[in-house]
Amino acid sequence: MIKCNFCGYEFNENESQKGCHGCPLNKSCNKYKCPNCGFEIPKEPKLIQLIRKWRKRNG
Repeated sequence: MIKCNFCGYEFNENESQKGCHGCPLNKSCNKYKCPNCGFEIPKEPKLIQLIRKWRKRNG
């Protein structure tokens, strides 16, 4: 789940793609677009995602 930093709405990645459907940068964009307010949230880097997963597993 992704939480919008602006309005607090929680959504998944599939919902955010609906908001970016008409954008020409759709394929190379590194942002999620909140379907509630339209605020663009930068995607978390893959390294940070791996560290979070590792920390969850190892406590």
